[in-house]
Amino acid sequence: MDSVNPQAPSMPLSAGLGLKLYRYRSLIRRHWWVLAVTVGLGLAVQSYLLFTKPKLFQSSSHLLVREELVVSDRAGGFQDGWGNLFGTSVEQLKGAQVQDKAKSRLALEAPNLTGEVDISASTTPRTNIFIVKGVGTHPEYTQRFVDAVVSEFLNFRKQGRDSTLGEVKTALTDQATLLRKELQEKQNKFQTFIQENNMAFWAEQGKSAAVFLSGLKNQQAQLFNELQRLQNLTPDELLQTPMAQASATRPQQGVPGSSAGQEVPFNNEFFTQYSQVTQQLIQKQAEVEQWRTIWKPKHPKMQALQAQVESSQRLLNVIKDQNAMATKGRVAAINAELKSLESSIEGWEKKVLEASRKDAEYQQLQSDVTNTQKELERTVGNTQGLNPLKNATPDLFVVTQEATPPIPVPPGTIKYLLIGLIGGFAVGMIILIVLDRADDRLSSSTEMLDHFSEPILGQIPNVADSREETGLPLLLPEDERYTYAESFRSLRSSLIFMPNQAELKTILITSAIPNEGKSTIASNLAITMAASGARVLLVDADLRRGDIAQLFDIDGRIGLSDILRGEVDWKEAVQSTKHATLRIIPRGPVTNQSGELLLRPQLITLLDEFKETFDLTIFNTAPILAADDTSTLAPNFDGALMVIRAQFTSARLSKNALNALYQRQVNVLGLILNCIDTEMPDYYYYRYPKYYAAS
Repeated sequence: MDSVNPQAPSMPLSAGLGLKLYRYRSLIRRHWWVLAVTVGLGLAVQSYLLFTKPKLFQSSSHLLVREELVVSDRAGGFQDGWGNLFGTSVEQLKGAQVQDKAKSRLALEAPNLTGEVDISASTTPRTNIFIVKGVGTHPEYTQRFVDAVVSEFLNFRKQGRDSTLGEVKTALTDQATLLRKELQEKQNKFQTFIQENNMAFWAEQGKSAAVFLSGLKNQQAQLFNELQRLQNLTPDELLQTPMAQASATRPQQGVPGSSAGQEVPFNNEFFTQYSQVTQQLIQKQAEVEQWRTIWKPKHPKMQALQAQVESSQRLLNVIKDQNAMATKGRVAAINAELKSLESSIEGWEKKVLEASRKDAEYQQLQSDVTNTQKELERTVGNTQGLNPLKNATPDLFVVTQEATPPIPVPPGTIKYLLIGLIGGFAVGMIILIVLDRADDRLSSSTEMLDHFSEPILGQIPNVADSREETGLPLLLPEDERYTYAESFRSLRSSLIFMPNQAELKTILITSAIPNEGKSTIASNLAITMAASGARVLLVDADLRRGDIAQLFDIDGRIGLSDILRGEVDWKEAVQSTKHATLRIIPRGPVTNQSGELLLRPQLITLLDEFKETFDLTIFNTAPILAADDTSTLAPNFDGALMVIRAQFTSARLSKNALNALYQRQVNVLGLILNCIDTEMPDYYYYRYPKYYAAS
């Protein structure tokens, strides 16, 4: 399948970066000549530019910035009234107006001189010295051009200053005219207001109205207090607590309806009568109690005392009734008086507000006239102050050194060579990155998980250093290639404990293209399986280029091709090896009709017999994309293993080969990644098997 593995674990950032660095390092090792070519070309181009570069000359002029007319900022530059002095001056020096005038001036003074000059400016650290530099191809023209630029620069600043002062004076004059007109309008408005309004009357009216309004509000507050007392206390309570003199109504002088002097509180008379009668009643009751023990109830004197007690009680009741009626009348009178006061207060408040509004308008008009007059005087003063300033203000810059004699400018050889070196290296790296993007060969299991959904059953390290003239040696019982032997043991365990495989007795091992190491892997897997005690048969089904016989150093003249033709029985072609439980059937004579032989019906019978005789049968077949043999043969097997060689096999070709198997309904067990580089970050754990090897 060509889908990305959905179960691929997320790779940490450090591991991903390590893989990228390793990949680029390997890329540089393989294509180092690309960097060599691009760096060489970069150096060559820069050398040519350096050789053809015209000889340049430099001249400089010094200007002093007046300390009394400039302030230093925190950044170490200079600032004047128009902003950053250094930046402004550089732009003026490089401006087209100054440059064109300097060229025109030289064209008149020295028509026989020509050239191009690049003007720059800088400041000497911790000084007020402004340096103007010119670099050009003609020495004399460069020197004279620097002087001309400085001169035109000073003229430009003088003209700008004069123009600015003139514009400021014109603006101030126009502003003064507008202010005079505005002042006249405000004075007329102020005088008209005074004529239409008697301010002395309004001032007196405001004061008296405020005093009278205050008296009305005090009277209203006193009435509110009295009304609250009358409403909150019962008539009996009012008789027992007389009203204080301060809480009674106090007529205000000058208030309509008020009279001179003070009125006595209305309930004080009832309070006095109530107190006297109450005192008499208590006295009579005491006498009754005193004589009760002496006189009989019907005694004339006792009855007379009883009659006096009853008379006093009736009198108290009469006083209470009269007080209650008087209280109701007083409440009604107070409400009426409060209503009248509210109307009076509203009228007097309007008078006070009108007087305040007139006074505020008067103060605002007077303030407007005063402020406008002051602004006019200040503007006139500024205008008069510009006349002496125009001739008295000196320029910020003073020429302290005219253009120096021209000196040759160093060609900058090191700079050119560094640019060529860095530029060539950058271009080379870009080319290598493009090559890496176009290269889809797989290097590690992490990259395989990004391209394939099939499980990776085995990862075989690269042991090319152990290769001999006859090829890579097969595994030995006490093989010293520890990581190499352990990788096949891991592959064996993956096959033995593979889930959902009820019976796995025939396995086909193939690859997408030749030279991926499938024959070696099939042989070593067979050896590893046999070492565990299983009866294993290894069959070389690559009838065109099979090399199992050479790997095991056995006679390969009789093999599978003879068996499929029916010339020999398979038991006669089986050969023993130095491994007790491992048997081999070589390919036999080479034939170009391998596809037809593998389609013969006796192959199915042959596989059934192999299953009955051996615990595991391993077929080594031809590459899928090189011949149709494997695609024809694979559907008859319990499972197939696909070998992919690291940094050799294209992911696109491997996907095409897998798709060919899936189209034939082949049970693909998984992938085997061959020849991995154990120095990659993915395989740091490969150092441990050697640690646990028997010494």
